[in-house]
Amino acid sequence: MLYKEHRCPACNKLLFKGILVDSEVEVKCRGCGSLTSFHGEPKEKLLCFKENCPNRQSRSAAAKEGKAQ
Repeated sequence: MLYKEHRCPACNKLLFKGILVDSEVEVKCRGCGSLTSFHGEPKEKLLCFKENCPNRQSRSAAAKEGKAQ
């Protein structure tokens, strides 16, 4: 899985790599000290709805996973 690089908008220093889903993260840059907020993607945008996709998750499995958290 490829992670997205999240960089400081002021100095372009790499702050972290990852995938944010339905979340928001605020990070202080160790290079220039600026504070930046990163907003995650909605989970619906990241789910695959194709019928034969190997990454597809059934609605019942997604519901069970949601209850477990």
